[in-house]
Amino acid sequence: MSDSVFHRLGVGVARHPVPVLGAWLVAIALGVWGSGRFDGAAQNGTSGIYGSASYAVSETLRTEFDNPFLDPIVVVAATPALDPGAAALAGWNREAAAALRAVPGVAAVADYPETPDPQLRADGGHLSIILVGLADNDVPAQQRAVPLLRAAVAPLRARLLAADPSAVLAVTGGPAVDYDINTASAEGGDHAEKRALPLTLAILLLAFGTLVAAALPFLVGLATTMVSLGLAFLLAKLMPVSNLLGNVVTMIGLAVGIDYSLLMVKDFRERRARLAALESVAQTVAEAGTTILWSGATVALGLLGLLWSPILETRSVGIGGALVVAVSVAAALTLLPACLALLDTRLERLPILRRRPAEGRAEARWERLAAWIVRRPRSTLVVSGLGVLLLALPMLGARSGFSNEPWFMPRGLESRTGADLLARGRSDTAALTTRILLRATDGQPVDAPAHRAALAAYLAALHADRRVAAVASPFEPGVAVPLYLSHDRRTALLEVMPAGQLSTRQIQQLARDLKAVVPAGPFTVTVGGTPGYYNDFSDSMWTSLPRVFGFVIASTLVLLFAAFRSYLLPLKAVLANLLAIAAGLGAVTAIFQFGWLHHLVGLERPFASIPLEVPLMIFCLSFGLSMDYELFLLFRIRREYLAHGDNDRATIAGLAAVGPVITGAGLIMTAVFGAFVSADLPALKMIGVGLCMAVLVDSTVIRAFVVPAFMSVAGRWNWYPGVSNERH
Repeated sequence: MSDSVFHRLGVGVARHPVPVLGAWLVAIALGVWGSGRFDGAAQNGTSGIYGSASYAVSETLRTEFDNPFLDPIVVVAATPALDPGAAALAGWNREAAAALRAVPGVAAVADYPETPDPQLRADGGHLSIILVGLADNDVPAQQRAVPLLRAAVAPLRARLLAADPSAVLAVTGGPAVDYDINTASAEGGDHAEKRALPLTLAILLLAFGTLVAAALPFLVGLATTMVSLGLAFLLAKLMPVSNLLGNVVTMIGLAVGIDYSLLMVKDFRERRARLAALESVAQTVAEAGTTILWSGATVALGLLGLLWSPILETRSVGIGGALVVAVSVAAALTLLPACLALLDTRLERLPILRRRPAEGRAEARWERLAAWIVRRPRSTLVVSGLGVLLLALPMLGARSGFSNEPWFMPRGLESRTGADLLARGRSDTAALTTRILLRATDGQPVDAPAHRAALAAYLAALHADRRVAAVASPFEPGVAVPLYLSHDRRTALLEVMPAGQLSTRQIQQLARDLKAVVPAGPFTVTVGGTPGYYNDFSDSMWTSLPRVFGFVIASTLVLLFAAFRSYLLPLKAVLANLLAIAAGLGAVTAIFQFGWLHHLVGLERPFASIPLEVPLMIFCLSFGLSMDYELFLLFRIRREYLAHGDNDRATIAGLAAVGPVITGAGLIMTAVFGAFVSADLPALKMIGVGLCMAVLVDSTVIRAFVVPAFMSVAGRWNWYPGVSNERH
């Protein structure tokens, strides 16, 4: 799309601002309506890896078995001061079980002493466990059941406390954990946005000096977020999306919407000092609008790289990010110019600071800095580049993987309380049970007499493994056989409980090894369960990472070459972005794995490893967002270079003009992402820290020192082969 098209767009918007503004007000109203309904339409919980062995196990258990306790909700009651044999405790258990059975959707309840299973009591009898199996085992049904079950046992809490004032009651288990994390995630995004808004407005006031000029980007950022959430609601009605999409819309929408508005408003104010309002709007859309369109395209490409991810959650983040960027670009090209045309000189009303002298001094400081860099570009490039690499150094010690510790969930969640109670009386590895589907392929039932010898040898081999604590199967005495056999009796479920001293990695290796243990005869073995899912997730993620990185980097190189007709600038832009991302990942590793300053971010204690989806999301989000500043700077330098052909002079003028915008935009993004650092969920903390550091380093060290120094060292090669032919 040529500049003349953008100019005509700017003229059209400036001549008809009221209809444009009216259309956006309707879109905003619909967005507010849809945003309040998004959480109900989005998918909660953790999705499986489609096509993997663990996914096949889950689907088979869901469709071919009648076992309501495959993923139970767990009611835990700790009564440390009550005699385990007291009649009051037994009566409370019976009453609680009856109340739970009365909840719609409950298929079965297992409690002690009605079900004399020793696993339903722990801590010497001071811990009572009630298992609740649901009739419908799909994720939405499980999510809906959690608050109903909590409401059912809530009246019994007072009776338990009357018998034992130190008693603790909690509803936990996999569905409850997912429900609490999803709720905390949604609330965390809302709270983060509210925390970021005052600081963002303060930064804009400092940048523009008047309340009207500062409020305009602020309100446009809010508008793009609301419209994007409304569109996300419509998207959730058409296809499955994770509720994380709402978090990323909140996180990116405010930051990107304000960033683009910041550039447009600054450009308009410069032009309005010498041009009429209509032409100022038209030229602003033609120049700054071009930059924003290219910038939005590169940001969206970085985010769409997440579509190569194997899980719904990260794919939804990519979709949500690209959606909000598209809305932000549309708002910058239409909504904001319409507002500028209507406000015109009223943009300077309600001054808070003396804008123009301060702005002039800021540009003069940036000009002096750029001139200093151009005089010594090589030493600046080496020192600043080594500084960023030093920040990235902890990344070399990063470990990826899963953590089974309950403190991965924030304190205060009821499911976390229940998990802590269960950890007192059971092994930390109790939840890491490997599930094996043993299928007979000869058409006979799996427990047919002809199979008994082979099955006995198979079970003996499982029990002989020192890493195995116990095996539950339909071939064991005292087991409810129907729960472990499929409808056609040709498939059996075996649950392999790991020994208590094993680490999560060792249990994952056990699950891998169990794939090779197959009974002699007509049988197949499929391994799933939580350890199987962990393995499938890691394998799929490592397979997808080269595709994600390759797509993002290659598409960005092609897009930047189309924008600048240069071989060198796209390569430099990609390397600069990778430097910023490395600094962000280094900060995440140092804080969350090494434990440096972890208390400052509210982390209970460091993690043994970093989940793979965290660096993947930081890469895609940072890569796109960092390109904003790269294009802001390069397009301005290019404009100056086309005017006179002096590379160093263009670099100095470009940094002087855009440096204040980049600094303000970087501070705003840092404020928005920094608000997520205080979220309760560790995953949101990690992403917030990584994005904060990446954006901060990018908007200061890289764009203020590394890029200008490189531009000066490269000289005319920056613009080879295309831009020299465009000079006139």
